[in-house]
Amino acid sequence: MTDTKFILVVEDDPILKNLLGHTLAGKYQTLYANDGNEAIALFDQYKPAMVLLDLMLPTMDGFAVLEAIRKHTGPEKDTPVIIVSNLGQQKDIERAKALGANDYLVKAEVAIEEIISKIEGLLATT
Repeated sequence: MTDTKFILVVEDDPILKNLLGHTLAGKYQTLYANDGNEAIALFDQYKPAMVLLDLMLPTMDGFAVLEAIRKHTGPEKDTPVIIVSNLGQQKDIERAKALGANDYLVKAEVAIEEIISKIEGLLATT
């Protein structure tokens, strides 16, 4: 069995998805979900080491995905989740943190290097 860690990127923006994929290539196995339902299916199948989660998604929003992850009964319920969203209002940040998000990054205010730094920091503690 390989030591490669899966990172689930839940993002419907193809540009950000490709940028993250290129940046993570070689270090992590990257799984992609375009909507909330696909995210849950991939999470249940692969049990990733980390989830990068957008909030504004088709079929099921990121808040519902986060709730579903945290409702698991096994160790995967504690999988680190970083919200990467355009929603930057304090009420959205507080809601995501209350649901169990480990970190919250606003797309317009964050560089890709900071996202990678947050990923590596959280994975180093798990």
